Amino acid sequence: MNLEDTIYKRQSIRKYEKSPLGPEILNELRNFISNAKVLNPDIDWSYDIVGPKNFRMLQRFKPPHALLLFSETKQNYLQNIGFIFQQVDLYLQSRGIGSCWIGAGNPKNYDNPNPEQKFIILMVFGKPQGEIYRERSQFERKIVCEISDERDSKLIPAQLAPSAANSQTWYFTHNDDGSYNLYRNKPKFRLNKKMDAWNQIDMGIALAHMYVANQETFKFSLDKPHEELKDKVFEGSFTI
Repeated sequence: MNLEDTIYKRQSIRKYEKSPLGPEILNELRNFISNAKVLNPDIDWSYDIVGPKNFRMLQRFKPPHALLLFSETKQNYLQNIGFIFQQVDLYLQSRGIGSCWIGAGNPKNYDNPNPEQKFIILMVFGKPQGEIYRERSQFERKIVCEISDERDSKLIPAQLAPSAANSQTWYFTHNDDGSYNLYRNKPKFRLNKKMDAWNQIDMGIALAHMYVANQETFKFSLDKPHEELKDKVFEGSFTI
């Protein structure tokens, strides 16, 4: 299954076999990451693949691997991490390997090799227990007209993107030149800083789905003129 097809089938996996993946599979994963498209090429970021002894999480399920994700803290660095590693999420699941973003997790017994980059979030992965894919009818998502100023089937890849607590905080508007603006909904109630950060990662995740579905034409811009919308934060513009 290719990455675009995986958008319509993936789900966050929370049951894993204990056995680790082989070194060949991990090396293929590293190769994919090294060739993944970035949202902002001016940001330095890094990752490490670790086993259970080097990460902790609040969830009780026990995956055999985790990606620890690190980044410089420049403009839209959280969106950049979401964009890059949602491609990785799709890659893993296209290979039949389960994966799940874990916001409530941290490195454990681990020394950050680059103090100029801070730990952002982790993604766990491994051989899934049970079915890895789901049908479109099983997605619990807002309808397109709730996340956009127009009914537009081209936005379905973003509609199906995962988000922290399934918050789906993205909103799209259409420009006269055919481009799109992406906004993040401001929370109706006061949220903690972690949720705010996760929602910024979510913006990159949604953009990754739009890129994967439009790899030949996707272009992103942070500074295109845009309308300010009430209760929303501008996250950038893109063409597909």
